[in-house]
Amino acid sequence: MADVDQGELERLDSALRLAESALEEALEAAENLGSFDHRFDVPRALGGAQRLVGNAREAVEAARRR
Repeated sequence: MADVDQGELERLDSALRLAESALEEALEAAENLGSFDHRFDVPRALGGAQRLVGNAREAVEAARRR
């Protein structure tokens, strides 16, 4: 496996942390609004996005340990 650029890995982790924070804020706002759009379950979609970001952060951590 090729070496991973640690600087880019840190950049990715930083961006993912920001995304995590933004999603937390968005989820709180969506929950405060309640069911404002009957076509979509916005809090559920945001929860899915949070899980994806969490998975990406786990991948970054695994790459750091290599």
